[in-house]
Amino acid sequence: MNQRKIGSLTLSGLIIGPLLGSGIILLPTIIYENLGNYAIFAWLIMSIIGICFAYVCGELIIKFPGEAGLGNAMEKAFGTKIKNLASVFLMIAALMGPVAVMMTAAEYIQTWLFPDKIKVEWIAIVLLVMNGLILLFRLNFLGKLSLIISTLAVLILVSGSIYALLNEPSGTWAFPDFHFSSFGYNLLLLFWTIVGWEIVGNYSSEVKNPKTTIRKAIFFSAAVILIVNVVLSAAVQWTMYNSTFSIRLTGIMYPLFGQLSVGLLALVATGLCITTHLMVVGGVARLVAALSKSVSSFHFLTKKLANGAPFKAIALLVSIHLFFAVLVLLKVVTVEQLVGFANAFFIANALIGLFAAIKLLNNPWIKGMAMMLSVLFGILLLRSSVISLVVIFALTFLLIGWRNERHNSQEKLDI
Repeated sequence: MNQRKIGSLTLSGLIIGPLLGSGIILLPTIIYENLGNYAIFAWLIMSIIGICFAYVCGELIIKFPGEAGLGNAMEKAFGTKIKNLASVFLMIAALMGPVAVMMTAAEYIQTWLFPDKIKVEWIAIVLLVMNGLILLFRLNFLGKLSLIISTLAVLILVSGSIYALLNEPSGTWAFPDFHFSSFGYNLLLLFWTIVGWEIVGNYSSEVKNPKTTIRKAIFFSAAVILIVNVVLSAAVQWTMYNSTFSIRLTGIMYPLFGQLSVGLLALVATGLCITTHLMVVGGVARLVAALSKSVSSFHFLTKKLANGAPFKAIALLVSIHLFFAVLVLLKVVTVEQLVGFANAFFIANALIGLFAAIKLLNNPWIKGMAMMLSVLFGILLLRSSVISLVVIFALTFLLIGWRNERHNSQEKLDI
């Protein structure tokens, strides 16, 4: 059985690609256009915050391992109701977020190969079905696949950036007037680059020597992500950046890769989106399987293949993803709405995990990190759409407040 479990390098493969995601292709140019040479400081600050979040999540995962991920720690800290509430938040986010991720990949593929010939939504539907089938392979294979994709993406982005910095320096070191509100807004944009560390816990039961493996994987992954973020953002700032290409960052990659730049960036973006989808859906499918053990009517979702893949939970999630993809195709909802809704629920789930860390972990440094992060995540959550906040508060009341009220009313009747 131990041979089927994954080591630190394979686990890193499940982390690096998804955490970089499509954001590393989209955000460097957006942040630079908004902040000028202050952009590098925004990336550094957010990278440090990301390392702190990774460290807090890692320590919770090590102390409370299992397929339920951070839910195990939440249950220990606040009870089953809070654990179930956080799990519902994560599952709702995972019903819509992966659809938006695959739509992003589909846009790159369409721009590169099928301009104005095939609708983005149809490409996304094909990618969703393909990823659903890939998820049926054992975790070791998924980790290695993600590791290969992540390695190629990192090599292409870092080598292209360093080459551009050395050979096409712009020499523009001037700083614009500093506006705190603009800097803060762009920090909030960069917050999307660190949400995802909490899902690592859902794989902890399939990891060899969890304490050592998880710490090594998180340290290595955080270091690689930091290097990519800083080098790429520096290249956008201090090279002869050309923003006229249809795919962002092409101007940075062009000095080294020439005409291949568009195709390489489309492949990198698609690969990173695929690894994000595999990590999120694979992790949440394991969460669904774990939670279904205690609910008889959902017990069928606990079924797994011989290789450990929870195939019925995966099939359920992919079916819902296809449903939302069709809604986007029919213009009932937009990708932006899916992103906004999913992000709010990802953050709500992460907040509960941070509260659990504050209560359960004894290290004062980790508590301090968790407190700082909870404030920042809370600010970000409050910037979500009104609909998202209403649904979050309604679910909180239904799953916790209403039951507590009913329980208190019953106690009064008994008296």
